[in-house]
Amino acid sequence: MSEARAATHYDLFGVDPECSFEEIRSAYRRLARQRHPDVVGFGAASADMAEINEAWRVLSDSARRRSYDATVSRPVRAPVATPQPAPTTQRSRRRAWAAGVQGQIAKLSRLAGRSATQTLLIRQPRAPRAEYERLVGILVHGLCEDTESRVRAARAAGAAPLDLAVGATLIGIRTLADRLRRDGPLGLTDDVIMSAELLDRMWDVLAHELPVQLATALGGNPHVARVLLGKRAQRSTG
Repeated sequence: MSEARAATHYDLFGVDPECSFEEIRSAYRRLARQRHPDVVGFGAASADMAEINEAWRVLSDSARRRSYDATVSRPVRAPVATPQPAPTTQRSRRRAWAAGVQGQIAKLSRLAGRSATQTLLIRQPRAPRAEYERLVGILVHGLCEDTESRVRAARAAGAAPLDLAVGATLIGIRTLADRLRRDGPLGLTDDVIMSAELLDRMWDVLAHELPVQLATALGGNPHVARVLLGKRAQRSTG
């Protein structure tokens, strides 16, 4: 039996409404890991993941969080002394930089996913819009993983500083596509095929932001949907 939904996004994450962004991000990662498709499978990721992604979408953005806070009743707290900021260190600067790039990747991924969804709904819809949006949320989470290593790979491929977030997102798309290509044949469900089609379309959307040579150096469109559809066709005629 599934648990009742949390009253607020903060309750869902198990954090205090006054908590920091770092605490929210840690809570989101913990929950997302529990519901990640690598754990439960692409076809078994439940509506819980969509709820978790929506809470992250709201609370990770300062403006949306302020608007949301205005609608949430919070207990009155006694004033506390404002802690003095810790001295800035190289590690904290690196962490802040990685968080900033990760935020850019999340934004780029959501926009590309929205565009890909619209295209697929027009060309060959396999499910209602809500199902595509649910899968986009799962893919966005996967694209925000391993930010630093993906940025390093984008830089090694020749990405300029302003193109690093786009390059890292494209590398993430190929990583998820490779994962689907490897694991997808074990269960060629509609979720797997739709995820593959989304990734291919998201690549095309984002690759337009980069020079052709750089997009090629980053590996090019994975075309994983074509591969998986071919395997499904072979299986149906075999």
